[in-house]
Amino acid sequence: MLKELIIDDYGMNLHKVSERLVLKKQGKVVEEHAIKELQDLIISNKCGMISISLIQELIENGTQVHFVDFKEEPFSTLYTPAHHGSVKARREQLRGYHDERGIELSKEILTAKVQNQINTIKYFLKSRKELPIADDLRSQTEYMKMYIQRIKEVEGVSIENVRSQIISSEAHAAKHYWKAVKIILAEKGIEFPGRAWHLQDPVNMMLNYGYAILRSRVTSAIIRAGLETYAGFFHVDRSGRISFVLDVMEIFRPSIVDRPIISLITRGHKPGTEEKEDGSTFLDNKTLKLLREYINDRLESKEEFKGNDYHLRTIIQLQARSIATFFREGKKFKGYISRW
Repeated sequence: MLKELIIDDYGMNLHKVSERLVLKKQGKVVEEHAIKELQDLIISNKCGMISISLIQELIENGTQVHFVDFKEEPFSTLYTPAHHGSVKARREQLRGYHDERGIELSKEILTAKVQNQINTIKYFLKSRKELPIADDLRSQTEYMKMYIQRIKEVEGVSIENVRSQIISSEAHAAKHYWKAVKIILAEKGIEFPGRAWHLQDPVNMMLNYGYAILRSRVTSAIIRAGLETYAGFFHVDRSGRISFVLDVMEIFRPSIVDRPIISLITRGHKPGTEEKEDGSTFLDNKTLKLLREYINDRLESKEEFKGNDYHLRTIIQLQARSIATFFREGKKFKGYISRW
């Protein structure tokens, strides 16, 4: 099986020796990997040198190389032009913005997202059925089901005309979801002010970091499927914004990021923080390492999907390919729904 390799050690240098990726630190060989086995290489800005001959070999092999900062935010991705795939998928994706396909895809993505949020709450409710918070959690999921129906009922001629309706229903469902998360965390004595990307409380910073990890995985899948990362539908266009990646990410946020982070916190982990050189506060290295392990373990876990068991990272790729088929051939796209 092709694998993903993450390099995030200070001063780690990357070299090519024959057809192998060789990692060296202070002149000593630390690891070796066959280049032909690498699907994705994720390199932190903490690393040292990478040879041009290695980059060439990786690209020719079809390996995607992602460069990320200390928050796991990707700042560059290198890949072979062959990953652009069928031009038809990209052309139809762009055309889909102006017809009903953009609405159909957006509705399916967001109904899958809200259902996965419901299933995440149900996952934690299983072990809390006898607690006083159980009825309140069930109540939040019932409200969320109502907004799934409202999303499904939206009709129009293009996403431009109905975006506000779809986003409004999704946002109302999200309020109930994050209220449920707050209830789950509060039962363990953990303060959570609610979900907002700009807040610097530990829970929101953990979520932001987890979503950055997910974003690079979804970006990789969309590129491999031959789709355009910037041509989104319900995430509006903005210079440098990978809007379509953000669209597709919505399906996976609850099950791949929220669930392991809530589990980690409710099991007693106390996230550590530290001040960065620019004066901002962020999670400390110990917490970041643990988060990476938890989320990567979740990506490697298996779930049933379309009658077979797949790793979640494979399901992300399968969903991207299904979207490409939706645009190329008009075949209905069905969003992934997580188990609980």
